[in-house]
Amino acid sequence: MSKPAQRVLIVCHAFWEGLSRLPYVLHQTGCEISVFGPPKNYVSRSKFIRHRFYSSKEIETAMDQLQQHLNQVAEPYDFVLIGDDPVLYALERRREETWVKEIFPSRAGLAGMDFITSKASFIQRCQQEQIAVPDFEICQDKPSLRAAATHLGYPLVIKEAQGYAGLTVSIVADQQNLDLYPLDMPVIAQRFVAGRLGSATVFYKNGQLLAWFSYYRVRTWGALGPSAAIEFCHFPELQQILEKLGRLSGFHGACGADFIQDDKSGRLVLLEQNFRPTLTVGLGLHAGVDSVAALAGILGIAGSSQTDFRQDASVSKLLPLFPQDVFRAIEARDWRGLLAWCTHVSWWREMNWRESKLFLFNWRQIIRRLLSSQARPLR
Repeated sequence: MSKPAQRVLIVCHAFWEGLSRLPYVLHQTGCEISVFGPPKNYVSRSKFIRHRFYSSKEIETAMDQLQQHLNQVAEPYDFVLIGDDPVLYALERRREETWVKEIFPSRAGLAGMDFITSKASFIQRCQQEQIAVPDFEICQDKPSLRAAATHLGYPLVIKEAQGYAGLTVSIVADQQNLDLYPLDMPVIAQRFVAGRLGSATVFYKNGQLLAWFSYYRVRTWGALGPSAAIEFCHFPELQQILEKLGRLSGFHGACGADFIQDDKSGRLVLLEQNFRPTLTVGLGLHAGVDSVAALAGILGIAGSSQTDFRQDASVSKLLPLFPQDVFRAIEARDWRGLLAWCTHVSWWREMNWRESKLFLFNWRQIIRRLLSSQARPLR
């Protein structure tokens, strides 16, 4: 009798296209995939989902329903995969509850939970471990923020302790704009580092670095938004940084790390780590890293531990991402960039052809955005 497939539950709450790429990668490991999240969430549209469980659109109610679902399921899941930041933050607010400790993707206890869910804890611990991060100060009020600006200079980066997709990050150009900044909670003030943005897709097993690959973020959808086009580049110095981050977080799963290559020194400066699967999770083979085998290793599927996960340093190809780069071009009214998608046939390979529902859904969104763009006056 063959061994039953590993049962994986993806828990989500945000409406993110990037997470919808994950079911296909997980499917290739041979596991059975279920999803728990609000109706019509992106992930549930994947044809590789076996079971769909729908929750409330209100996050705290959804967490109550998740607890109930986990208690009532006939057989426990082999792995509960937390798919987005809103779920991570909601679970952290219930940090003392036993069921939360069982599914939270950290093997480092409450300290690991803090490291994963608080940008303030993250940057402080990184500094203590001598990981290069931007100069920063934790500011409790407006006077301390003004003092930090005097020390760190302008432009000044201001981050809230929790946030995602750049929604709680501001770049303040000068004193006048700083005076307008609404401060109602402690924030992190950071020195602005000029340089080229990069990211890494990282796979950890119980806090141990299993695999990773890195790239430049050539284009982003919005100044602080997700990647729209990437260029693979291997940064050997990331290895030690990622190993330290694994020990600090005790993270178990696939995640991302963002950094900047300082224009002046050329060194890598860590910006943040996103402790959930990112939209590049399935692109490893382009750089010689088998994402499927890495996920199989995380799940403990036999035969996956002997895979060589080293990135091919010779690969430096540019890879525009669909639909993010198309959305970016429409929003920026970059018609030349949009035309490139019509003429570069090689780019079409990265469209989600195997996912017909997702493919059509993305195209409906593209058409709506195009029509909306044409309706807006030129500026």
